[in-house]
Amino acid sequence: MRTFIQTTLLAAALLLPLSACKPEKAAGPPPPQAIAADAVGRYCGMNLADHPGPKGQVILKGTDKPVWLSSVRDTLAFTALPEEPKDYRAVYVTDLGRAADPQKPDLSAWVEARQAWYVLNSGRTGGMGEAETLSFAEEGAARRFAGANGGTVKRFADLTVDEILTPDQPEPAAPQDGASQESGAHGGHGPKGAM
Repeated sequence: MRTFIQTTLLAAALLLPLSACKPEKAAGPPPPQAIAADAVGRYCGMNLADHPGPKGQVILKGTDKPVWLSSVRDTLAFTALPEEPKDYRAVYVTDLGRAADPQKPDLSAWVEARQAWYVLNSGRTGGMGEAETLSFAEEGAARRFAGANGGTVKRFADLTVDEILTPDQPEPAAPQDGASQESGAHGGHGPKGAM
């Protein structure tokens, strides 16, 4: 009997310090930040206000200041390029679900990029005239957009590196004044040019 009591008291003595420890709550991701007037795109080095269309931001561990990206495609590229940091606290892209025009979205509407729905190859371009991947918080909004404009709907986890880094380029618009266009006349930017 004495051994049982001693064992019980010893176990209680060992467990007592552990009962004082409270499990830490997992901190959720930091909220998206409003685009500051001086926000500059990581790959183009230009002010975000100079670019139409959706944007992105990546918040890394150890900082609250986001890495700003001039397009959804650039944001996805940031997550795919091996030379970029991978210690994200959050990755946000513009939610185009409420935008009548993807070139003029509500830049205060964000969705966590890894939870978003994407429309690829819709023929829409981003702020620098390159093929843009369009992001939506809701599957229905992405599917309605793709149904009306073309394109393929995918989740973040289903995107391939090739789809992100080398999307199908939209056909250049026909010249309005009959002038000929040179192939590749639009300028490139972003990670594709950086590689």
